[in-house]
Amino acid sequence: MSGNNQDKRADIKDRITTAQARNQEREGMTLTDKLGEKAAAAKDEFTAFAKEHPVATIAGGIAIGVLISAMFRNSPTRKAGRYAGARAAGLAAIGSEMAVAFAHQVMESASRARDAGSELAHEMGDRAHEAADKLGHSASETAESARISAREIGRSIARTISRH
Repeated sequence: MSGNNQDKRADIKDRITTAQARNQEREGMTLTDKLGEKAAAAKDEFTAFAKEHPVATIAGGIAIGVLISAMFRNSPTRKAGRYAGARAAGLAAIGSEMAVAFAHQVMESASRARDAGSELAHEMGDRAHEAADKLGHSASETAESARISAREIGRSIARTISRH
């Protein structure tokens, strides 16, 4: 176990020594050297990204090209943009009219469904009320019959007891 700790300590000391050497090298570097090092690192990162995501890289390049082209007054991109904008505005107007018509149809359907549901609920409520009345009437009749039966049984028991 102590051998493992000694290995860890040696590894940490090696890392510290390497980092100190790298810092000393950087202190002696000029601004141009530092910028060159950062540019090389950025190029390597971009190359790695482009290899991992080629479609995104191509799409981004096209988008940047279109944006740069649109900066110039008489560029074909700007002309195409104006044409596409006019067409898109017309299509958007047609689309909004269609959406309004569809929304109106949906609202009418919902209103009809609400009215039908309301009528059905009212009918069901009436039927439930009638059933409850019938059940209450039957329960009342059953209770009255039970009272009469209990009274007659009580009288019969009383007669039987008084005879003996």
